[in-house]
Amino acid sequence: MAAPRDLAIRPLGLGEVIDRSIAVTRRHFRPLFLAMLGIEAPAIALGRLQQARAGDVLSLLGDPQRAAAAAPSLASLFGGVLLALLALQLAATAVSAALVAPSLDPAAPPGPSAARRALAIATASVVQLALLALAPALGAVPGALVVARGSGRAALVGGVVLAAGGALVAFVAASLRLVLAPAVAAIEGRGGIAAALRSSRLMRPARGAQLLDRPALRASLVLLATFLLALAANGAAGLPRAIAVRLAGTPGALGLVGASLPLPLEVAITVFEAAATAALQPFSLVAIAVLYFDRRARTEALDVEIWAARLEAEA
Repeated sequence: MAAPRDLAIRPLGLGEVIDRSIAVTRRHFRPLFLAMLGIEAPAIALGRLQQARAGDVLSLLGDPQRAAAAAPSLASLFGGVLLALLALQLAATAVSAALVAPSLDPAAPPGPSAARRALAIATASVVQLALLALAPALGAVPGALVVARGSGRAALVGGVVLAAGGALVAFVAASLRLVLAPAVAAIEGRGGIAAALRSSRLMRPARGAQLLDRPALRASLVLLATFLLALAANGAAGLPRAIAVRLAGTPGALGLVGASLPLPLEVAITVFEAAATAALQPFSLVAIAVLYFDRRARTEALDVEIWAARLEAEA
C-alpha cells in the first residue's frame, strides 16, 4: 500500500534528499537566516584574521630564520582558528536541525528543552572535535611505525606516504560516521559520546546493502552536491570584494594578497558577505537533518511508526 503523499519521513533517493533540503530551507528561510547571521559574524571575523596572518606567512617565505622563529605561534594560531571555525560549523548544523525538525517530523512529541538542547549541542561538538582530531592521529600510526623502524630513503618516503594516506582515510571515515551527531544532539537532546555513538549506529551500513544504499556513500554524494552548489554561490558572493580590492584596495606586502580596503567600503562588503553567507549556508546544513530522518526511516522504520500513529488517530 502506498504511503500518504503528506508523509514527511520516508526513505529518500539522492535527488529527493537535495530537493527536500531546498524545500525545507525555503520554508524556514527567515529563522535560518537570522540564526546563521549570528553564527557568521564570529566566523567572518576569524576568517579575516586567518587571511591577514596568511599574508604574514607568505611574507616570511624569503627569510628562513624569521619563518622558523614564527612557525610555532603561527601554527597555534591557525590551528586555533580552524578549530573554532569547525566548532561554529557544528553548532550551525545543530541549530539548523533544531529549526527544521518540526517540519520534517510534525507528529513527533515535544522535544527536549532549549537548555538541554544547548548542553547537548555543546558537549556533542566537543566530543566530535576530539574524535575528528584523534582519528587521523590513529590512522597515521602504521606509517609512523614504518618510518621509526625502517632505514633508508625508501622507508622514509613510504612511511610518510602511508601515514598521510592513513590519516586522510581515517579522518574521512570518522567524519562520515559522525556526520549526524549535531542533528542527534539538537533533535534528540543526546550530548557527548552518546550523540557520537548514535550517529555511528545510524550511519552503519546494513549487511548486504547495495553500493548506492550504503550510508557513507549516500552522505558523501549529498554533501558533495550541496558543497558544490554552496561553493558556486559563495564564489558569486565574493565577487564584490575581489572587484573592490582591485579598484580601491591598498596593496599589501605581496600585492593584492592581504590588500586592505577603505574602512567604509570594508564594512559594507563585510556586511554583504555575512548576509550572503547566512542566506546560502543553511541549504547544505539542512541536508544533514534530512539525512538524519532518512537514516531513521531506513534503519528504524520511523516512517511506518508515524503512519501507524496517524491511522490510529484517525480511527
